[in-house]
Amino acid sequence: MITISASDIIKKPSYVTRPTQITLIEDAKKHIKRSVVLPYELYERVKEKIEDEVYIMNNKQALSKESYDEFLSIETVSEALVK
Repeated sequence: MITISASDIIKKPSYVTRPTQITLIEDAKKHIKRSVVLPYELYERVKEKIEDEVYIMNNKQALSKESYDEFLSIETVSEALVK
């Protein structure tokens, strides 16, 4: 895993266009991580999990704490059944 800034992307665009490892992009002034670039093979393996988390983040206002906890328990059971 490497950490780069936006200026590093300008110098070497392949960090983003052809990543070979997980790349964290940070704000150069504040030194805060802002983005993550994944190699496509890794993305394919975690794609469904990412989509589930994005859905939850987008709809967390609609989910109560109890509903979210129930979702997490169902999710772990369904993952175990798939394996």
